[in-house]
Amino acid sequence: MMSLSTTAATDPAGWSIPAFCAACNFSRASFYNLSGDLRPRSVKLGKRHIIIEQPSAYLARLATAQSAACSAEAA
Repeated sequence: MMSLSTTAATDPAGWSIPAFCAACNFSRASFYNLSGDLRPRSVKLGKRHIIIEQPSAYLARLATAQSAACSAEAA
């Protein structure tokens, strides 16, 4: 019998913008103010944007981008 991990069973495959913002603990206004390379990966279905990047992966990518920017400024 194959069992799913609890995170795979509970994490959605796609996130609405309000749900993603709540999971990342920032406002929708902050989301819309992000530049293109700092926005989470998403697809558009009709009028809806579905975010396909998990919040934890997005925050890790954002932290890496910030540390790279800080080290570039220090050099």
